[in-house]
Amino acid sequence: MSMKRTPPPASWAEDINDWLESLKAAGLSDETVRCRRCKMTKAARDLAKTPLEVTAEDMVHWMASQKWKPESRKGYRNTLSSFYGWLYTTGRRGDDPSDELPKIKRPKPKPRPCPDKYIIAALHKATERERVMVRLAAECGLRRGEIAKVHSRDVMDDLLGKSLIITGKGDKQRIVSLPDDLADYIEHCGGWLLPGLGLGRLPGRGGGHVEQSYVNRHISRLLPDGWGCHSLRHRYATKTYEQTHDLFLVARLLGHSSVETTQIYVAMPDSRLRAALDAVTLVG
Repeated sequence: MSMKRTPPPASWAEDINDWLESLKAAGLSDETVRCRRCKMTKAARDLAKTPLEVTAEDMVHWMASQKWKPESRKGYRNTLSSFYGWLYTTGRRGDDPSDELPKIKRPKPKPRPCPDKYIIAALHKATERERVMVRLAAECGLRRGEIAKVHSRDVMDDLLGKSLIITGKGDKQRIVSLPDDLADYIEHCGGWLLPGLGLGRLPGRGGGHVEQSYVNRHISRLLPDGWGCHSLRHRYATKTYEQTHDLFLVARLLGHSSVETTQIYVAMPDSRLRAALDAVTLVG
């Protein structure tokens, strides 16, 4: 059974499609273009006007009526700014109403590494394929979308064992070390680690792998409420930093372009917190 993509209203379709083509031409990843398409289609359908009729006030009222988390709110604002900025630049509209959209305030997130006891419990009840998903997130720091796209050809030999070539956000590549047993498992897949066909899921947009939602759903089901795939990535970041004390190395392994982003992922190791407590505790 195939999933039909919801089309934008007819009065928006040509502009949205041409804008998406410009994003592809600029080198944005397929996943980013897909997300922008979904967000812009929802905005077009909800605003219920043509793209030339929509005002800044319309967009502000619409965004104010949505119960989004800050990250989603920022994503929609960026999408509207991109689309209307493109309309203005290409001469299809004489102004850019998105300039008047308020900036999105986001609370600074805190590191939240998943405790090992939850991960071990998840591994005990997981299927073989689910165990690989969990371990790729917890032991290698892969994002859910990166896990969905793992292929046997991405395993490579290095000086000390095996590594995995990962294509992350913005199609940027990085290399992470693999435990030997995980490397063997992936190599023996002979293709996609998580092929879309035969799993009751649609082939992925990359040509035959599952969607990232498949990975997220399975990992979240195995962990207690409130813990998910991203918390496993936080665990990887925290453990790696605890061993290396090298934030730049952790940033590279996570695929971050900014160390500031990496700081969100790294929790202060419990051993250092305990040492600090021992140092300040009064001895009677």
